[in-house]
Amino acid sequence: MTALVWLRQDLRLHDNEAVKHASENHEQVALVVALSPVQWQQHDWAPIKLDLYIRRVEELSKESAELGVQLHVLELDSYRDIPAAMLKLARSLNAQHLYFNRDYPLDERRRDQAVVSWLERHEIQCKAYDSTLLVRPESVKTGQGTYYKKFTPFFKQWREVLHQQGVSQPYRLTSRKRDASPVAINIEAQRRDSTAWHVDSKAIDAALQEYLRARVERYHQDRDTPAIEGTTRFSPYFENGSLGVATVARALSQLSPDFPHGLSEGPSTWLSELAWREFYMHLMWHVPRLSYGKAFQIETDQYPWKSDEALFNAWCEGKTGFPIVDAGMRQLAHEGWMHNRVRMIVSSFLVKDLGIDWRKGEKFFMQHLIDGSFAANNGGWQWSASTGTDAVPYFRVFNPERQSERFDPAGHYIRKWVHELEKVPSKAIHAPHIWLSQYDRSNQYPKPMVDHKEAREAFIATFKKVKNG
Repeated sequence: MTALVWLRQDLRLHDNEAVKHASENHEQVALVVALSPVQWQQHDWAPIKLDLYIRRVEELSKESAELGVQLHVLELDSYRDIPAAMLKLARSLNAQHLYFNRDYPLDERRRDQAVVSWLERHEIQCKAYDSTLLVRPESVKTGQGTYYKKFTPFFKQWREVLHQQGVSQPYRLTSRKRDASPVAINIEAQRRDSTAWHVDSKAIDAALQEYLRARVERYHQDRDTPAIEGTTRFSPYFENGSLGVATVARALSQLSPDFPHGLSEGPSTWLSELAWREFYMHLMWHVPRLSYGKAFQIETDQYPWKSDEALFNAWCEGKTGFPIVDAGMRQLAHEGWMHNRVRMIVSSFLVKDLGIDWRKGEKFFMQHLIDGSFAANNGGWQWSASTGTDAVPYFRVFNPERQSERFDPAGHYIRKWVHELEKVPSKAIHAPHIWLSQYDRSNQYPKPMVDHKEAREAFIATFKKVKNG
C-alpha cells in the first residue's frame, strides 16, 4: 500500500516526521507538492523566495528519484482546489493514507482542515506531525494552562520541555528501489534569481557543518555586526524546510551533555534565536487575529498612523538621509535579504520616526525577503512597533545614528550599500551631512527626512495617549 506525503514548508527527506512515519508504515511512499501562484501573491511571497522554493522542489525531486520515490507536483489556481486534486492523485496511486507536517497560521490551518475533511470523507486516513518545530504549541503552557505572552518565561519552559522530550533521532529515507523521475516546473509566476543560495541538501548540510566548526562559538559576539558574516544566514532554509530545525538542535546537542542546558554563550544564543522563531509560530497558533493584520495589543490598532506615500517610498528606496537605514533597505533591494540587527533599525525608523503603520513595512518585507516568514516577520514588526506581545516598550525608540555608531563604527556596512558615502571618513559616516556640505557639495545623498529627536517625542506622546485610552 502506498502512502502519500504532502510537503509544504518542509522540503526535505531527512529529519522529516511525516516522511519518516509514512516510510516506516508503508511499503511505498510518494511525495506531493501543491503550487499556486494566486496564493503566493495573496500571501506576499517575494519573487526571490518563490524562486528558491521552486528550485528546491526541483532539486528535491532529483534527490527523491535517486531513492525510488516519486515527487508529484499539483499546479492549482487556489488552495480551494487542493482537496479535489489531492483525492484524485491519491486514487491514481491507490494511496489510502496522507501524511503531513502542520502549518500554524489561520489560513493554512483552514486549508489543512479542508483537505483532511475531504479525504477522510472518502476513506483516506490523514496523520499530522510537527516537524517544522522542536516543541509543539500545545506542549508549552503556563501554570494556568494558557500560552505564554512573554518570551523569557516561554523560553524557560520551552527549553525544559525540549530537555524532557529530547531531540528526535536522526532519520534518513532509504531507497525504495522503484523507478522515479525528477520534475521540471514551468509555472507562470514572477521570479527573481536566487542562485546565490543553496538548494542541494548536501551543500546545505556542508554549510551547517562549517558554521558549527568555525563560527558558532562567536555567534553572540558577531551577530549584531552587519559588516561581517556574523549571522548564520540559514533562515531561508528554515523557511522552506530544506534544513530541519531538529537537525540543527541535534548538532547543538553534541556541544553539551545536558542539552538544551549547559551550552557555551555562542551556541546558547543561537538556540534562543531558534526559540524566538518558535515563540512567534506558537503565537500564530494561539492568537488567530495575528493572521489578519491585527495588533496583539488591541488598543494600539487605534494609533493614528500617517498616510504619506512620499515618506514611505523614500524608506523603501533607501533615501531617508539616515545612512544605516538606507544601507539596510538597499541591501534588501539588492540581495533579497537584510541583516537582522538592521531589520530592527529600519523597522523602528519607519514606525517611530516616520509614524507609518507597521503593517506597511511588514508587507514590504514579505514582498522582498527570501526568508520571509509570516510568523517571524509579523512578530518582529510588532516587536519594533510596540504593538505585539513582549514588544520593546513604546518609549524605547532606536536612534539611527547611535545604532550606526555602535554596530557599524567604521562605516564598512554603510559604504558597501550607500555608494554616495564611499569617500566620507568614519568619524562623519553616521551623520554625513555637515561633512558633505563642506567637502562634497555636489553629492546627491539626501538630507535627513525628519528630525529624530522631534519625531521620537511626537511618537511617544501619541502612543502614550493611545495606551492610556
